[in-house]
Amino acid sequence: MRSARQRFRAHLYYLRKPVRHFLPLLLGLIVLLFLGSISFHFLFEKEELGREVGYVEALYLTYCLIFMEHLLEFPDHWLLRFFYFVLPPLGLVVILDGIVRFSYHFLRLDETSPEWVRAMCKTLDNHVVLCGLGKVGLRTLEQLLLLGEQVAVLEKDPLCPNLAYASKHGVPVRIGHSREEGVFDQLNIARAKSIILATDDDLANLEMALDARKLHPEIRVILRMFDQELASKVRESLGMELTFSTSELAAPVFATSSSDRSIVNSFYVDGRLLALARIRISQNSQLIGKQIRDLGRGQHAFVLSHSRGDESTLFPSAETTFQAGDALTVQTEPHLLKEIHRQNHDPEPY
Repeated sequence: MRSARQRFRAHLYYLRKPVRHFLPLLLGLIVLLFLGSISFHFLFEKEELGREVGYVEALYLTYCLIFMEHLLEFPDHWLLRFFYFVLPPLGLVVILDGIVRFSYHFLRLDETSPEWVRAMCKTLDNHVVLCGLGKVGLRTLEQLLLLGEQVAVLEKDPLCPNLAYASKHGVPVRIGHSREEGVFDQLNIARAKSIILATDDDLANLEMALDARKLHPEIRVILRMFDQELASKVRESLGMELTFSTSELAAPVFATSSSDRSIVNSFYVDGRLLALARIRISQNSQLIGKQIRDLGRGQHAFVLSHSRGDESTLFPSAETTFQAGDALTVQTEPHLLKEIHRQNHDPEPY
């Protein structure tokens, strides 16, 4: 429903351009219509009709002339004859112009055109602007949509294979470069809550971040950078707290996964390395019969999920008792994880 309302509002905004171009011609016809009605009221000979032509009747007579309906005899006054000759072709021109102009905008609507993207983005408020629709950008877009966020995308490659995904989910995509004048205005960045810069060009990401801050000083900037040192300097000097280096994010995962095959992810929190590990309780494990609270109290481990058979529980109860064959997703520090492996009698290397 929200998408249908959004598209309806976008169509209304999209029609502003043809309406602006059509309005002068329409106003000219309306002015001529009122001038004609006044002329018919004062200049049409009473003797020809046998009575006076009222204002409303004069307006109706002039209106009918637009559609080549001559309700009165051909008049004698030169000004009325002028209206008889001018109004029918002028009305036909205005009607045909309106039909052609508006049908062209509807029938040949290009959803990748800057005008349509601008119209769609004008319906967004407190949305996220995503720059770059490569592999990282696509995964980011998927997560944003799962979170229920409204998204506008900037992508420079018109042949990007991920455009189909954005189109399928009704996400407006502006095809173009960030250096194009007014491109951020078209994405309605002034009303966006954050911008994610996910291209594979560090300098382009940094340049877009600065441009976004100029247009919207309070916008939240999430910056992807390959150079870890540059990311640190940008974070410190420009006040962009969420500056991510790809190598900085990947290094803990690579290192911990190589040393322990149960680790599926890892990251730093306040300078301390935390790991997410997938563990299955073995038949001779010392953990059998213990509760989740015992594991948390002894190894400072937090059990995120517990699976037994076909049943899986996210954030299980602290009273849950371990049985052989249970699968756990555990968050803890790597050196404490080794102690859990030892109690579980897992074979080395962990």
